[in-house]
Amino acid sequence: MKLQCVAILVLAIAAVAAQAQPPAQSAAQPQPTPQQMQEAMQRQMQMLAALFDVRDSRLGFEETVSALRTAAEKRGWVVEKVEDIQATMKAQGAKDAPRMKVIFACPKDANEQLNRASQGKLPPLPCRLTVFENKEGKTQVMRMNTGNMARAVQGDAANVLAQVASEEEAVLKAIQ
Repeated sequence: MKLQCVAILVLAIAAVAAQAQPPAQSAAQPQPTPQQMQEAMQRQMQMLAALFDVRDSRLGFEETVSALRTAAEKRGWVVEKVEDIQATMKAQGAKDAPRMKVIFACPKDANEQLNRASQGKLPPLPCRLTVFENKEGKTQVMRMNTGNMARAVQGDAANVLAQVASEEEAVLKAIQ
């Protein structure tokens, strides 16, 4: 099996990084038009949407964290910890740190199954659900888009990733 998934992710991340930090413009080069900038931003958002899944929660911030943790534990997931990113940022001097917590959780044995199915050729899953408040104060949850990853590979690894995506969907029902 080729490292198609890894290659796709690396290329997408590199493209996003390249668009996020364009090279310095010399005086001889024309500046992009507002329409070109908007089109570039739309392409960047499409790439991010392929990599990440962001969902609105019907619950408040702390209730979302609790509901996801409980749903994961009920499904037999290994929940390592919940890290308060906002507190960490404030401790490091950030004045306007957004409300954010990361739930380190994964379906039991998911990474072992993926490693075996890919014969060690795919990296481990990040196994994180990030709960945050957006700039409008709405609680949202972000995760890697495991379903898209499953479509980018073949064979047993695709089946494992699809199974993990299904598990994630079941846990996310707790906030919808």
